[in-house]
Amino acid sequence: MSAKPFLRNDEPMTTIKLVFQSMRPRQWLVKNSFILAPMVFALAFSIQNLALVFAVLILFSLLCGAIYLLNDCFDKPKDIRHPVKKNRPVASGRLKVPTAVTYAVFLIVLVHGVVALIRPGILWFFLLYLFLNLVYSARLKDILILDVIIIAIGFVIRVLIGGAVLNIELSPWILVATFLLSIFLGLIKRRQELIRMGLGEGDLDTRSTLKHYTVSLLDQLIAITTASTLIAYIMYVLDDQVRHRLSENLFYTLPFVVFGIFRYLYLTYSGKKGESPEEIVFSDYPFTINILLWGIVFVLIIYHS
Repeated sequence: MSAKPFLRNDEPMTTIKLVFQSMRPRQWLVKNSFILAPMVFALAFSIQNLALVFAVLILFSLLCGAIYLLNDCFDKPKDIRHPVKKNRPVASGRLKVPTAVTYAVFLIVLVHGVVALIRPGILWFFLLYLFLNLVYSARLKDILILDVIIIAIGFVIRVLIGGAVLNIELSPWILVATFLLSIFLGLIKRRQELIRMGLGEGDLDTRSTLKHYTVSLLDQLIAITTASTLIAYIMYVLDDQVRHRLSENLFYTLPFVVFGIFRYLYLTYSGKKGESPEEIVFSDYPFTINILLWGIVFVLIIYHS
C-alpha cells in the first residue's frame, strides 16, 4: 500500500532526470567551449568577465539542451530504428513528446528572457541559433552538404557570442578556422555513421542524407577540410592584427594543432571513433593532453611577449 504514493511522488524527479538526460549535458562542455575562445585568446580573465562569460555559457548550454529535446521529438520515428538512439528517453517512450516539448519551450523562454536582462546585445545570436536549428531539424538536415554547413555555422555563432559578450574584436581567420574545423568534425561524423550503417548496425532512414553520401566522397571532403583548417590556423597566427595584439610567436603552437587534427584522423580511421567528438576528447589521453598543452603554451607565449 505504501509503495504507490512513493512512486507518485518520485515521478516528477524521474521526468526531470529524463529531460536532463535528453538535453545531452555531456556534449555541452566540448561544443560550447567555443564561447570561451575569444576570452582565452584575448586573455581577458577578470573576475567580472569570467562571471559574465560563464553565465552566458550556461544559458547557451540550456538553449542547446532545449533544442536537443525538440530534435528528439522531431526524430522519434527515425530514432526508434537506430541501434543507439532508440534508447533515448523520447525514442524509447519513457519521456512523452508533449512533456519534452513543454520543458523545451519553458527553457527557451527562460534563456532568452535572462539573456535580454544581462546582455541584450547578444540576444539576436541566441535567436539566430534557435532559428537555424529549428529549420535544420525540420528540413535542412535532409539536404546533402548543407546539413554539415549549418552545424558549422552554429559553432561560428558560439565564437561570435563569446566575442560580443566582452566586446572583443575577432580576427576573421579565427572565424574561418572555426567554420572549417566544424565542417571537418561534421564530415567525419557522417563518415563513421555511414560505415556503421553499412555494417548493418543501423538503418539508413535514421539520417536520410546518408543515402546520398559515399565513403569516398567523404574521404575527399575530409582531406580538403583538413588542409584548409590547418591553413586557416596558420593564417590566424600570422595575421598582422593578431601578431600586434597578442604575440608574434603564436606560430609555435602550430605543432599542437597539427598533432590534434592528425590524431583525430588516426582515431577515426583506425579506432572507429569520430561519431561523437566528446568521446575522443574525454577518452583519448594523448588527444586530451595535447589540447591542454596547446592552451598552456598559447597562454605562456602571450604572457611573455
